Amino acid sequence: MRIPFSLARAAALAFISAIGLAPFAAQALSLATVENLAMQHNPSLAAARQGIAIARGLARQDRLWPNPRLNISGGTGNPVGSPGEFSTRVLLTQAVPLTSRIARHEAVGRAGVRAAEARFQARAWQVRGLVAHAYTQWRSAAHAVTRATRLIAAERVLMRLVAARVRAAQISPVGASGVQLLGAQARLLRETWRTRRHEAKAALRALIGYQPQKPWSVPGPSRWRPPTAADAMATALAHRPDLRLAEIDRHYRQSVHSYQRARRLGWMTVGAGVGLDRQVLRGVPPQPIDRSVELSASLPLPFWNRNQGNRSAAAAQVVQAQARLNDLRWRIRHAITRDLFRLQRLQAREQRLARLREQARHAAALALQGLRLGQVHTASALAVCTDQLTLTAAWLKTRSAVADARTTLRIALGGPKEKS
Repeated sequence: MRIPFSLARAAALAFISAIGLAPFAAQALSLATVENLAMQHNPSLAAARQGIAIARGLARQDRLWPNPRLNISGGTGNPVGSPGEFSTRVLLTQAVPLTSRIARHEAVGRAGVRAAEARFQARAWQVRGLVAHAYTQWRSAAHAVTRATRLIAAERVLMRLVAARVRAAQISPVGASGVQLLGAQARLLRETWRTRRHEAKAALRALIGYQPQKPWSVPGPSRWRPPTAADAMATALAHRPDLRLAEIDRHYRQSVHSYQRARRLGWMTVGAGVGLDRQVLRGVPPQPIDRSVELSASLPLPFWNRNQGNRSAAAAQVVQAQARLNDLRWRIRHAITRDLFRLQRLQAREQRLARLREQARHAAALALQGLRLGQVHTASALAVCTDQLTLTAAWLKTRSAVADARTTLRIALGGPKEKS
């Protein structure tokens, strides 16, 4: 019985995957995977997470009341000429706020926790942006190396044809020097992009924060598409972590202002205790102990210091936070407009170069065929292949710039994550 081809192919692919020889698409390392690795292992993010724990500890401290105080005192009149007089005082005092300063301080602590979490998200957004840029450069360089390798293969075909003509004495050996120079340029182009690929992978390893034990597979294709110009600003306002951090910082400054207003009056100290007095004289029967209940209260008089300086400074910080928020919104709008325009211009240039490169590739294929049949002169074929190399180099550079511009716009919009 003959096994259907689809079944046989599926079984073969399953066997190859099981022994660790998965095909190219299965081994592709996606940007989402790299970002997740950076979120887990990046040292700066590990330090930023501790900032949240610090803010939570401070918030817990902010809602605590001051401890009560126990005052114990005693005295005797013997040293001053009043023998037999003894007194003892025990007083318990507690500081009580005259305003809602504890509640306001607790609100400051909660706002501080939200600000710490927003700072962590902003730092994670920055790390994701750096990872995305390095990954994009790695992906562009890997694609460029593949294209340059194909050019080198075509140059070798041209070199074999020219060498055959030299052996047949149809052209002089000097005519082959141009082909050798073309091959050297193609190999130099490949080495340049290999260097960029190595640098991008090194930057990714530094951002992730650890050295992987196994070599990385090839980068996967991009799955993110930029939004339209009408939706770009709304997307940025919904996703930008630094904008959310600026808004939370404004609320934090408002909480601090309310707390400083609550501090315009100090603490009132109230106390309650007992006093014991007794006289013991020689020759006189012991006198009974005089007991008394003592109450105390201490009130601050806000004559000169009503926390005016801190209140005015906190009010100015609220206005400053609002101004920073408005400035950030304006800069985001300007950056998105600039990035969208740059991306559109680069995409138009890439499309023109892609058309010219396709025409040059087709012309080079015809030139090689004509050279093989003896219908095209060597100099003409060399000129066509040189044009193909020049257009391919320009297209690869522009394609890398387009990928960089797309990544820059993605980060400017708040860095929406790609799907795995």
